[in-house]
Amino acid sequence: MIYVMHSNKLRVLQNTLNDFRPQRSKKYIIVSTPTAFLDTVFDKSVLDTVYTSTLSNTAPRYESHIRLDVICLPLHNFLSSPSSPVVHIFLQDKLLQFVSEDPTAIIKFFDHFIETDTSASFGKILYLFFNSQLNDDLDELEKIEDRLSIIEDEILSNEHLNVNYSQKAIAVSRIVRLTKQYYEQFSDIIESLSWNENNFFDDATLKYFKILGSKLDRLLENTARLLTFASEVREMYQMEVDMRANKIMQLFTVITVIFAPLTLLVGWYGMNLMMPEFHFRYAYPVIIAASLIFSISIIWYFKKRKWF
Repeated sequence: MIYVMHSNKLRVLQNTLNDFRPQRSKKYIIVSTPTAFLDTVFDKSVLDTVYTSTLSNTAPRYESHIRLDVICLPLHNFLSSPSSPVVHIFLQDKLLQFVSEDPTAIIKFFDHFIETDTSASFGKILYLFFNSQLNDDLDELEKIEDRLSIIEDEILSNEHLNVNYSQKAIAVSRIVRLTKQYYEQFSDIIESLSWNENNFFDDATLKYFKILGSKLDRLLENTARLLTFASEVREMYQMEVDMRANKIMQLFTVITVIFAPLTLLVGWYGMNLMMPEFHFRYAYPVIIAASLIFSISIIWYFKKRKWF
C-alpha cells in the first residue's frame, strides 16, 4: 500500500508497488511485506545490504544511519507469543516505510488515520502509531491485577484446596515479565529517536516522544508493581500450603500422644509374664478406666491449649 502526503494530509495513492517511482517533491508512506519491499527498493543511495541485514534482524532496536533511521518493534499483544509480528520502519526525509510479514494492523491504522483527516508530519504519524500500540495497555494491566486479586481471595477462602495457585501466579507473572521487557525495549527506542540525529523531527514531534516516554515509564512502574504482587500471591499460597501441612502434622502428633499411654499399657501387659495384678478381681475394669482417664485428660488438655 502506498500513501502520499498532500498538504500535510495523508491520502491513498495506490495499493501496489508495481511501477511506482517516488517524486522528490512529495512525501510518501509505504506499507509492504519484506519480499515486496526488497523487490522495489526506492532509495538507491542506501546500500541494499543495509536493508537486507536490517530485515534479517528482528530484535527490537533503533539504528541511525546516514539520512536513514531504522526502527524494529514487535506489534504488541498481551497474550501473544514471542513470535508476534515484527514491523521494521525505515524513516528518511521524504519516505517512511513500514515493512512487516503481516501488515494488516498497520494498514488498518492508516485507514483510520485517513478517516480522521488528521494533519500530520512523519514524526506525528510515528508518535500516533507507537501510541496505538499502548492504547489499551492500562486496562489490560488492571485486568491482570484483578486476576491476581481473585487468585488471592480464593487462596484465603480455602475453598479450592486442590488447585495449584502457584502455577496460576507463575503464568500471570510470565505475561507481565514479557510485557515489562517489551516496555523497556520500546522506551529505549523512543529515547534514541528523541536524539534526532538526522534532524527528521521538529520540536513539536520531540515533545510527542517525550509524552510517549512518560507513558512508557508509568506502564513500566505498573508492570513492576504487578510482578511484586504476583510474587506475593505465590508466597501467600506457599504459606497456606505450609500451614495446612503443619495442621496435619499437628493432628498426627496429637493422635500419637493420645495413644501413647495406651500403647504403653498394651506393651506392658502384652509381656508373657505372670504379674501380681492378674489375680486381682477388678484389674481389667481398672485398666480400662485408667486408659479412658488418660485419653480424656490428654484430649481436654490439648483442647484447653487450642492445639486442635
